[in-house]
Amino acid sequence: MKKQFIIYILLTNLFSQSFTDLTPRPSYDINKIDTPITIDGQLDEESWGLAQIATGFTDTNVFQGEPAAFKTEVKLLYDDSNLYVAFIAYTPPEKIRTSLSKRDNLNGDDWVVIDLDLFGDESLIYGIGANPSGVQIDGRSGFRFDTSLDLIFDVKTSTTDYGYIVEFAIPFSSLRYSVGKSQDWRINFTRGYTTDDEFQHMVVWASKIQGIECQSCQMAFLNGIEPPKQGAGNIEYIPSLVAGYSEDFNNDSTSDNVEPSLFIKYPISSVDLLEIAINPDFSQIESDDIQNDVNTVNALHFKERRPFFSEGAELFRFQPQRGYLNLFYSRTINDPSVTVKYTGKIGKTSYGLISAKDESSPLILPFEEFSTVLNMGESTSNILRIKHQLKNASSIGAIITNRTFDEGGDMTTGGIDFHYHPGKNLHLTLHAAASIHNEPDSLSTIFDDNPYTFDNHTAKFDGEEITGNALGFGLSKMTRTDVTSLTVRLRSPGFRTSNGFETNNSTKWMKLSKGKNIFYDNHPRLLASGHAIAMVYKTNYDGDVKSQGVDFGNQFVFLNGYQIELGIESENELFNGVQFNNMLEVAIAVTGKPNAKTTIHGGIVGENTIIRYLNIPEQTDLYGTWGYVEYKVSDQASTGIGIQYQDAKNYYDGFIINSWYTHSFTSKLSLRTKVQYSDFSHNWFVEPLLTYQPSAFSALYVGINDLLTTDDNMFSNLKESERQFFIKFQYLL
Repeated sequence: MKKQFIIYILLTNLFSQSFTDLTPRPSYDINKIDTPITIDGQLDEESWGLAQIATGFTDTNVFQGEPAAFKTEVKLLYDDSNLYVAFIAYTPPEKIRTSLSKRDNLNGDDWVVIDLDLFGDESLIYGIGANPSGVQIDGRSGFRFDTSLDLIFDVKTSTTDYGYIVEFAIPFSSLRYSVGKSQDWRINFTRGYTTDDEFQHMVVWASKIQGIECQSCQMAFLNGIEPPKQGAGNIEYIPSLVAGYSEDFNNDSTSDNVEPSLFIKYPISSVDLLEIAINPDFSQIESDDIQNDVNTVNALHFKERRPFFSEGAELFRFQPQRGYLNLFYSRTINDPSVTVKYTGKIGKTSYGLISAKDESSPLILPFEEFSTVLNMGESTSNILRIKHQLKNASSIGAIITNRTFDEGGDMTTGGIDFHYHPGKNLHLTLHAAASIHNEPDSLSTIFDDNPYTFDNHTAKFDGEEITGNALGFGLSKMTRTDVTSLTVRLRSPGFRTSNGFETNNSTKWMKLSKGKNIFYDNHPRLLASGHAIAMVYKTNYDGDVKSQGVDFGNQFVFLNGYQIELGIESENELFNGVQFNNMLEVAIAVTGKPNAKTTIHGGIVGENTIIRYLNIPEQTDLYGTWGYVEYKVSDQASTGIGIQYQDAKNYYDGFIINSWYTHSFTSKLSLRTKVQYSDFSHNWFVEPLLTYQPSAFSALYVGINDLLTTDDNMFSNLKESERQFFIKFQYLL
């Protein structure tokens, strides 16, 4: 390990480079109008001719700072009801890439977006946009762009002989902002397009520098806007009805159900929002993709797709990649009969409360080398969160979560988090937490056969009080060309989260990494490359070294738009009392667009892996490959198919196939069919879904979930096992 550290220091010295600061930020002076704008994509009102024009866009990412290949102009106006935005995108009409598709699904299209930070502190940055066909996209910016947030706004587009126009009316009632009369917001305008070499470009009005995590610091200023003061009373009611009919062919049984529910959104002001869901249907319209869990000893993580949790999600979200502990995982609230959420803000301080009565409560129970998920029956969850914004998108916050189980026992977790930007490209994260778990007596049989003990406690539920603590730390310095980071995560043997997602405890984990990006001006084939080295070191609380390794990563971006990634990892690991040394993993992946309609991804991996599900784990050679092809059939239809294959020598082998086809009749009416097959479970999943969504919160879904089983191969003795037909209707009153 000492030799590895010396090599690491030598490489980091070779990789050092200085940082160029931001240029002065542009500003936009907005005019207020008395006559509403007609949203038709024409811009023929006289008011538009008086608006300031924002232009002079520059490129980002690989092409950072270069002038945009195509001219873009943006204009803003507002009245007492709406913020109006007009994009004029110049490009030869034959080069416009667009399609009809579902909301938030742009499939490599051209697009435009306005970014809005209405508090100016990065606590919430809206992204609102559309493609040239008028397909809406909305979400919030953060560590990544999150499209789960849905907003109500109007958009119309038109195609001209010089490009296309996108015209928006964004109701102030859809936005959250402070209560002051005259306000200064932070904004930016972004446009995406693909050039003939199949490179996707993202150009912006206020230039961006890669490596500055503070997004608000890089945005332009919107001066002197006086949005309407919103008071209480504009209540939104969203009733819904879910009906289903299920058949179990193995047991020759059927069932049906009809469930009404009501979702209420009560804006107390332009800042505070109360949301109540009574008997909500928290099932997902679109199912999760199949994951291979044959050799998995930890709980699997699934993305949150349910709309109730999208509003205010930025307040409750913790990013483990930045050093945070994941203290809130909304999918632990599984099937509530009633749930309440209140979010708001005073000055720079945001606050939120979630309370739910759950009918079926999954509990993630972590241990040193494995975790399990238990169904604890009915429970009540309460989550309280507060966060105060500091300068340069820094923040300090706290959270407390409690879950009480009807059959006995309760859990409480509390945490304090701190994120600090002492400089525009230096980032510090500190997160401390403690937990108390009062175990029930009535569920002791769950782990009666498990002899595992930790910290003088048993694994089974036998009325013990389990306490624990955890610490997360992250320090990084990022520029466009250099990245250095240190991440530390400590979790004591008794640390458990009541509503979070932490799959292991009794670990002390550290990762030290250094990366270098190189950009080429005159290389015959390469446009850019990235190179990184990372060292990982983990022990338990008894001082045993659980794992140590070195990871080398390389990425190459070619002039034809293709990307190749190559990774090499060497690791020693102690698992379940058995030491495994000099394990090696080599992986290569390729991404590219051979033409305007086709996107491909593929890769292969070879590694020494541990078979973890055995009582005495063993090492074997594993080989895997994956491939994915997406094809745009027309401007209204697209399809894709992917396959993952794994072969762990002498233990298991199999593959997973995922395929889909979508057809959009209009931007509101679409049909999606999803077909999946798992060779590990010998199951087929067929899921056609018809969706009609005239607005963000009004929709009709009609679908079928069909489960088919086979014997030894894909089509051997194929028979239908289960079928579910469902209809869901919801409407914003």
